[in-house]
Amino acid sequence: MLEPFIQEGLQEVLSYIGKLFHADDPEPSVWMHVQAIGQPVTSTERADDFVTTFDVVNITGGQVDSSWTTADTGRLATHLGGLCNEWATNMSSDYEWRELKMYRRFFNPYSIAEPFGISGPPFITYPSPAPGLANSYQAPQVAVTTTERTAYPGHWGRNYWPHPRATTVSSGGYILTANVDAWATSVATAYKALMTEEFYPVVPVTTYKQGAVSVPTRGLLTVNEIQMDNLFDVMRSRRPKTATYKKRLTI
Repeated sequence: MLEPFIQEGLQEVLSYIGKLFHADDPEPSVWMHVQAIGQPVTSTERADDFVTTFDVVNITGGQVDSSWTTADTGRLATHLGGLCNEWATNMSSDYEWRELKMYRRFFNPYSIAEPFGISGPPFITYPSPAPGLANSYQAPQVAVTTTERTAYPGHWGRNYWPHPRATTVSSGGYILTANVDAWATSVATAYKALMTEEFYPVVPVTTYKQGAVSVPTRGLLTVNEIQMDNLFDVMRSRRPKTATYKKRLTI
């Protein structure tokens, strides 16, 4: 069994999730790690893929339900795939969503330094094609972000929404307020729909800051707010692998 946090107050944050059981238990507590994956429409380089991730726990009767049937994962595909499809209306037409890969995720016992157990290949993959529909462009590293706020500051999640259309840019290089409001609402609506069906977006926590010391922990924090600001962000490693043009000059 995993006691989720050292601090008693933090355990209260997780109280309705119930106890978490690690990989050595006959029935470990399993949640689903979802990768929404896309690509440039003209590229077959997997290095050019972009990924947005979600972590979702299934709660039944106030406890973690680790059974994860295909009906369960199908509901995740409906809601999260639908959210990606909606983002595609804001995404440059040079890019497209391709699929949703779902991985079983669970914690190792504290005796193992690596917090997550080895889950192996995807538990299930759903084709989720959705081409970008915007005919305007920004640099391929540019993204907008939404923050998954939990009850414990400093342990929040973040989603990257790639390749936003250039018409979202206001003066000063900020995201237009109307676009911030609209997309934050879309993400919050999708999360609420999941929660109505007892699938809860969570942020896995693997360290707890105790003064200046980071203490290993194992726990899941439920997301209680979606936050979005008007700052563009940068996705790491989004420079295309292969250039389509080069010029060299002898001097």
